[in-house]
Amino acid sequence: MKRWIAVGSLTALAFVAAAAISEAQNAKPRIAVLEFKNKADNQWWYSGGAEAAQDVFVTELVKSGKFRVIDREQLAALMQEKNLSLGGDIDPSSAVKAGKLLGCQYFLTGAVTEYGAQGTSAHGPGVGGLPGFSGGKKTFTAAANARIIDTTTGEIVWADEARGEESSSKVYVGGFGGGVDDDRMFDKVMKPVIQQLVASIKAADL
Repeated sequence: MKRWIAVGSLTALAFVAAAAISEAQNAKPRIAVLEFKNKADNQWWYSGGAEAAQDVFVTELVKSGKFRVIDREQLAALMQEKNLSLGGDIDPSSAVKAGKLLGCQYFLTGAVTEYGAQGTSAHGPGVGGLPGFSGGKKTFTAAANARIIDTTTGEIVWADEARGEESSSKVYVGGFGGGVDDDRMFDKVMKPVIQQLVASIKAADL
């Protein structure tokens, strides 16, 4: 008899714990990440860059444990269903209306202000039997600003910006040599910028 009472007590405790976890999850505010505007004049943004940045923001916000985050594809489906078009320059009145329709308390929005590379190079001919040389260096830069809008008031409750850069170089002597010349720099410069912004959000009192 005592054994069955103990089992029943443990089962009840498990239900209570599960209910508490569920309640804690539901208590988190719901946030949607809107597509960021491109102010960097870089064609990469139109070849999947906007979606990639949006997905990284969603992932990092989920990892922060601070929000219930709407998936990018789910958000796109909801906006299509509600006949909404939202982007980086959403105004407060539109945010309030859209927030009610989509059932979320916050919108994360903003713009990429820098994304690209600048390069330098040097060349020298062979002299006195010594081989010629050539070399180059690229500096990749990314920067973004972001803000969170409270859809119940239309107020901007958080705003910040972040910037990152990475350099790579190549050196050739007599036609031989090598180095790093990485044109796929999203993970090295843009992703850390997004992670900086999400760390700032996590530290904010929202």
